Amino acid sequence: MSISVCWFRKDLRLNDNPAWSSACAAGPVIPIFVFEPSLLESSSQQKKDVLFSNLKALQIDLESIGGYLLTLNGPSIEVLPTLLSDWKATSLHFNKDHAPAAKERDKVISKSLNIEHHGYWGNLIHPPGAVVSGSGSVHKVFTPFYKKWVTIDKASGYDLPTANFHTQPRTSDPMPLIGETPTFATGSMGAYQRLEKFLMKISEYETDRDYPSIKGTSLLSSDLHFGTVGPREILDLVGHEAEHSASFIRQLAWRDWYAHLMDMSPEIVHSPANTVYKNIEWRNNVTDFDNWIRGETGYPIVDAGMRELKETGFMHNRVRMITGSFLVKHLLIDWRWGEKYFRHTLIDGDTSQNVGNWQWVAGTGFDAAPYFRIFNPIRQSEKFDKEGSYIRKWIPELSSLSTKQIHSPWEVNDEKLNEVGVQLGINYPYPIVDHSFARERCLEAYKTARAK
Repeated sequence: MSISVCWFRKDLRLNDNPAWSSACAAGPVIPIFVFEPSLLESSSQQKKDVLFSNLKALQIDLESIGGYLLTLNGPSIEVLPTLLSDWKATSLHFNKDHAPAAKERDKVISKSLNIEHHGYWGNLIHPPGAVVSGSGSVHKVFTPFYKKWVTIDKASGYDLPTANFHTQPRTSDPMPLIGETPTFATGSMGAYQRLEKFLMKISEYETDRDYPSIKGTSLLSSDLHFGTVGPREILDLVGHEAEHSASFIRQLAWRDWYAHLMDMSPEIVHSPANTVYKNIEWRNNVTDFDNWIRGETGYPIVDAGMRELKETGFMHNRVRMITGSFLVKHLLIDWRWGEKYFRHTLIDGDTSQNVGNWQWVAGTGFDAAPYFRIFNPIRQSEKFDKEGSYIRKWIPELSSLSTKQIHSPWEVNDEKLNEVGVQLGINYPYPIVDHSFARERCLEAYKTARAK
């Protein structure tokens, strides 16, 4: 008798899931999830809490159709081959992961198996290798990639299959306890709720998405990271050719592009994609880095973003660019420090997206911002948080400042600051670096690296 195993990873859903569909078609199925110690150790408690909540939701979904979810303690590279042999499984089904560590893990496991194993690209709209230039490689610039991307038909959808469950072969290892229940609905049901709300306002996405005080983004990033909803299903629902959804569809294409680039060039996790910047002399001041993490740089828009991240595990996309640019170009701290912290802390922290975005901000990546593009945090704050609403939410000690004052409180005289209870250096820090000075220092460091 055929026995198939569906190995859930970053695809915690039943609909639009090619690995699940394939496993169900292959025979009685055993659904499993393996807790990878390295993954848990590198994730914040908030991120783990979202993972565990999504797993519980998947477990409920499977039980609702007469099944179960078998949870196992890893590493999978050690436990899976033996268990598959003990269970007399005839096939293993999973969705592929383009992150280098995951690819290496899957490669080792696949080599150790003497059964069929089927990998799919269920977490991307187009798989790596489907969107290539005339030379057969991934475009190094996004625009030509996107123009090609939109012309390619995506794989057909995978609706909820009929599942015949094999008898549960063993008792699940206990699922780790949730430290704090997420404040938002998790699992596929939560993802669909967010998607439904977003579809009602998607026509406003292009104009609203840059303003952190407005809920103008999709809020689907963690759902895409954990796979509680599939990107192809999202694309179907937002509409391929609808003019009002074009800006959002470009974001789905960016997501694919970063994944394809990492699949092609795994070294970019640790090295600049543009090797001309491999010799940047970073300052890497630990005190400055700690102040950045705590949201105590003295620049309100930067500090608001870092405090939002610490408290919620989320940060608005525009503010991610501002805080990232500040770390790299104002403080001259290696982008890899920030990338590691973000990937650890963000509940949507995905390897290729995080690395791609950090290298973009640092100017070291494919089709990145020019090295001389250095965000002025004051101008960014005045433009994208004009009324200071976002700053007031996350930095209440500055909430009594006027709209004009709140973006750069050090420019306000002490008498006016005292009137509203702001004492620089006591209840809110002075800027840890001057913008003009930092800009010139950064330009010199990048120019020197380019000349080597």
